[in-house]
This record gives sequence, structure tokens and C-alpha cells, in this order.
Amino acid sequence: MRIGVDIISGERDPLELVEGALDALKEEQDITVVLIGPKETYEHLLQKIQQQKRYPENVLAKIDFLHATEVVTMEDDPLNVMKQKKDASIYVGLRAHKEGQLDAFFSPGNTGAIVVAAALILGRVKGVKKPALATFMPNIKGEANILLDVGASAECEPSDYVKFCVMGEIYSREMLGIEKPRIGLLNIGEEEHKGTKEMKDIHRFLKELPLNFIGNVEGGDIFGTKADVIVCDGYIGNIALKTAEGAAKAISKLLKEALKKRPLALLTIPFYKGALDELKEKIDPERYGGAPLLGVNGNVYIGHGASGKDAIRYGIKAAARAVRHQVLSKIHTELEEFHLI
Repeated sequence: MRIGVDIISGERDPLELVEGALDALKEEQDITVVLIGPKETYEHLLQKIQQQKRYPENVLAKIDFLHATEVVTMEDDPLNVMKQKKDASIYVGLRAHKEGQLDAFFSPGNTGAIVVAAALILGRVKGVKKPALATFMPNIKGEANILLDVGASAECEPSDYVKFCVMGEIYSREMLGIEKPRIGLLNIGEEEHKGTKEMKDIHRFLKELPLNFIGNVEGGDIFGTKADVIVCDGYIGNIALKTAEGAAKAISKLLKEALKKRPLALLTIPFYKGALDELKEKIDPERYGGAPLLGVNGNVYIGHGASGKDAIRYGIKAAARAVRHQVLSKIHTELEEFHLI
């Protein structure tokens, strides 16, 4: 299995991110990681790593390269950059995936550029007009719920929501092992009569499908245990995701400031270290890897621009799992079975 990784488009130190790829290779015996971008840059980084003798030769041997001369930055306009940077690592990688040279593509680069390019280069799954970015949200049981869409498609029709439900259900089943995922529609209230006319129509439509649809859920349920898959459009989903990220950072900062003002509280921290470490692990978004772009004809994963070593490691592992579980072909099959193609 060949997983293409566009490390060069991320915002973090590429040396750290290459180490993340090598960590994934230590755990996944059946994959090769193909680093996409300037080959000489990657070779230089690997020479540094080799000198440190932290990775065995059999792991280093499972790295390959796909040369690209340009890089899409976070500031580039997603709609115009394809014309301006035709040899950028994002486009070189996606074209290689389309041609069968790669089984999956993963990048912590410009999300908008990847979404646009994936739709144009790979094409959409038959019957899908809008792709969806899915992300794992930690819940109060220390497990995860899936939220989609979180930014790929800002404006959606009722039929798009239906396909998001099908794709989210498949992804939850295959990646989290939930036999019959409960699907909720993100709305301003649980009752059927809540929300806009469009939301009421979507609710009515979803009730008629052979899915485990539990009805409307509210924002607080994103982190709860009521639903395994929560569906919304990309506009609302992106706001929800960024709000959650901002709240987590604010709480962390406020807690640190409060502890600084109370020296006696600081002295008790060693007693809570084990519990704090466990909490950190459970809510760490990096352990779930990148967000899959569902609805395109490929296995495409997008990481946060600030993705670190662990995010790269888990992103590669998630992409490999999706390939093994044939998530893409199951999306094709189930959309057809539900007569949504």
C-alpha cells in the first residue's frame, strides 16, 4: 500500500513531520510512505534523521519520493492557485492518486485548495454533488463522535444532507467499529418542529431512509453520547469546530492562570498527573489523524495546518485503515442501494 504524504505544505518543522511518517511506518508493516514535494529537501531531512540512528534501516527503506517543484501556501486562493502552481505538491499527489500510483493522499496543507483540487482531479462519487469533510470529536466517554461537514461545502441542499448521513454512517462503522451508528441532525432544538423550513424538510426526508436516524440533536450533543454521527452543512460545522477549538484553548489558558495565582494548588499537580495525562490523551484531536474528504473518488485526508508529529503518524494510519476497509467502494455501493445515485 502506498500512502502519499504532502508534508511540505504543512506549517510545522518538516523534520518533525517526516519523523511522524517514520513512526507510522514502524507500526504499519504493509505500507510505503511516498513523500511529495522537493525530493532534495526530503533527502536532506532523511540524512539528518539517519545520522541520529533513531530509526532502523528497514523503516527508512519504506520511504519513497514523488518530486514536485512548487508548494501551495495557506494564503493562496483555492480557486485560482491550480492555474498558477500546476506543479505544486498537492496537485502532483492527487494526480498520482487518480492514476493509481498512490492508494491514498494525505496533506496538512491549504484545506480549500485540497477540496477544490480533489473534486476537479479525482471527480465526485456518482450521485454526490457536494463532498464533506468529517472530523472526530471527543465525547464524554473518552471515545469519539463524527461531525460532518466541517468545511468542504458551505451551502447544501436536502439531498446533500442525506448523502452526508450515508457516508458518515459508513465511516463510523468502518473506522470506529460501531455496528449501527446513530445519526443526528444538528439543529437548534430536539423537537421535529424546530429550525427552518429546510431543516424540517431534511428531518422528514431522513426519517424515511433505512438508517438509524435518531432525529435532531443540539450543539451540546457534539460531545455527548446521544449520537455517533452528527450531520450539518459545512458553514455550521466549521463554526462549531472552530468554536470547540477556541473553547479548549481558552479553558486551558484560564486554568493555567488560575493555578499560577495559587502556589498551593501547583504543589498538588503531581498527585493528579496520571489523571491529567489520561484526560489529555482522550481529548487530543491528533490521535484521530486527518479529516477524510468523503464524496470524492479517492482516499483523501486533510490535516490541520498546525499538525504535528503525532497528527502525521495517525493521519497515515487512518488513511491506511480506510484503504483496507474499502470505505470508498462501500460508499459507492450503499448510495446505490439507497437509490441515491
